[in-house]
Amino acid sequence: MDEGGLVENPSFYLWIGLALGAICGTVGTLVYGKIRGFFAKSEVAKLRQENRTLKQRLEKKDKHIQEMMYHTEKIAAGLADQANRKKD
Repeated sequence: MDEGGLVENPSFYLWIGLALGAICGTVGTLVYGKIRGFFAKSEVAKLRQENRTLKQRLEKKDKHIQEMMYHTEKIAAGLADQANRKKD
């Protein structure tokens, strides 16, 4: 060692570099995973909302179709009654 207290061993710097590289790589991987997870979750939330909206629209359309079928059946029954009265 010299007066400054720095180690002049090249293998020491190699090990320090490898350790710092491993730490930075690990931290980078964790940060990347968190950011990716955040965006994936927001996409899932968007898809769930879209699915909910589509289900509501489908229910409204089904209700409308049922109402139209009811009215059509009423009209058909009324026409059948009129046809039966004319025959009699």
